[in-house]
Amino acid sequence: MAAAAPAAAAAAPAAAAPAAAAADKKEDKKEAAVGDLSLDEVTGTLKLVSKDKKEFDIDRKNAFVSTLVKTSLDTDSGATEVPIPGVASAILAEVVVYMNHHKGVEPPIIEKPLRSKVMKDVCKDPFDADFIDRIGENRQALYDLILAANYMDIKSLLHLGCAKVASLIKGQPLEKIKDILSTGAKTEEKKEEKAKEEPKK
Repeated sequence: MAAAAPAAAAAAPAAAAPAAAAADKKEDKKEAAVGDLSLDEVTGTLKLVSKDKKEFDIDRKNAFVSTLVKTSLDTDSGATEVPIPGVASAILAEVVVYMNHHKGVEPPIIEKPLRSKVMKDVCKDPFDADFIDRIGENRQALYDLILAANYMDIKSLLHLGCAKVASLIKGQPLEKIKDILSTGAKTEEKKEEKAKEEPKK
């Protein structure tokens, strides 16, 4: 009888282990359901409000490609609009086009170093290549898009914009690279000068 007691004691933890594991799994599922809804379960529309107060309607699930938006909705699941004060409407409109195409799922990051200057050769989705080539025709718009992607925490779009800049400078002489990269800095200087002049009027 005495020998049976230790055996029973040893068997108790062994029997409890599967029950504890099952309880842990149940808890994990509960947490996943609360904090991380699948895209199929996300419904309805959302307004993204730009720096200059323009509103853009977008499917909630499409907006989940932005970690900034997703975090805002995790904090307040009933929110119907999310302010994006760091992005002007012209660029936010382009970000929304990107979001709507990818439907809340970030595409794979572009491999580095670039194996080609042609974006269609490095982008797995032809849409991404056409999208960034079109925006890249206006150098300042390209830099603004990169800043917006960084602000909204859309990693795939940030890498896409940076890949486009890399394609522009790939194989170029140093002086040409300086010209390509200085466009943004010059524009910022002009903005600062304009801001200093305005109070004097």
